[in-house]
Amino acid sequence: MAHPNPLDRKLLQAILQSMPHGIVLFETGGQIVFANSFAEELLRFQPGEWRDNSISCLFMEEDCDIFLPNIIKLTKEKGRFEGEVLLRSRKDLEIFAYFTTFLYRDGEKETIIFAIQDIGALKTLQRESIETDRIRSMAKVVDQIAHHIRNPVAAIGGFAARLLRKDLDRQERELYPEIIFQEANRLENLLRRLADYTNLPLPTLSEENFERLLDRAVDKVPEQLRAAASEWHTPPPEELRALQAFMDLEFLSRCLANVITNALEAGDPKVAIAIRATPRDGRIYLSVSDNGSGINPADLHLVFDPLFTTKSEHVGLGLTISQRIIRDHAGSIRLESKVGQGTTVTMDIPRDRRRSIRVRRL
Repeated sequence: MAHPNPLDRKLLQAILQSMPHGIVLFETGGQIVFANSFAEELLRFQPGEWRDNSISCLFMEEDCDIFLPNIIKLTKEKGRFEGEVLLRSRKDLEIFAYFTTFLYRDGEKETIIFAIQDIGALKTLQRESIETDRIRSMAKVVDQIAHHIRNPVAAIGGFAARLLRKDLDRQERELYPEIIFQEANRLENLLRRLADYTNLPLPTLSEENFERLLDRAVDKVPEQLRAAASEWHTPPPEELRALQAFMDLEFLSRCLANVITNALEAGDPKVAIAIRATPRDGRIYLSVSDNGSGINPADLHLVFDPLFTTKSEHVGLGLTISQRIIRDHAGSIRLESKVGQGTTVTMDIPRDRRRSIRVRRL
């Protein structure tokens, strides 16, 4: 390739400086050789401050050992690469960026062109979209709760009014306060579960194994309910210990405890429980099966709806909360059931929220 004449060089620099994206050029060894004014402003460089710096100074420390070398390797092999990255500025500010790399060869000399676009505003919109979906879900709960509150409130008011009558016999004077107390408890339980649902924050993820997850979940199930299981079938502890994923242990164990609780309540009076954990295609599938009474086919499409329950003493938010927790883990949950044969709830979450290129050297 012929070297550009001085006019061409000036024109090229003018083009690079005028681009509304950050452009950084660096040698394959990492040495920065050029940064346009947009990149300097985005990355908080003083003019020319990038000289004598390595491209690694722009990457988070945890990405310098694996992610950055992989970017360079793939760019050299394929001529270009693109993706998202969390960069750091000279003032250690975090910058969400979409980047594209290109390889330029001049004889034996190789230079990588690193084009950067700030997508921080887009990430904010994505988070706001998630929050909007959560608000819609809460609104659905609020729409349905009026009916469930109306019944206990009407009962409390009605029996309280009867207590004011002077012609009550002894049995009625003992019965009515008991009914009022029961309805008040029912209302308190409903409002407590509703608060649990509406106040559920986004998960804080860390790497955990499934042995700890299952142990934590079973601990959350009431002991008297655990006694309803005639059989427990779970994977060996060493298998569960070897299965790891990024999760919020507290939230996901609560989700699993809700599912196990539902399975145990399906017995009449005893029930066999089988729990399985299977890794496949970068995800882990966790299922809870019971051989209980099963669910009426007409009700299957309602099981994740807020406040739906076939048990009069229950609020019906357990599976709704579980669904929300699983979705917040970028996963899915589904239910299969046959009357008289039992029910299986299957959940799946990604093993790692990060792309493999960030965690394994190529």
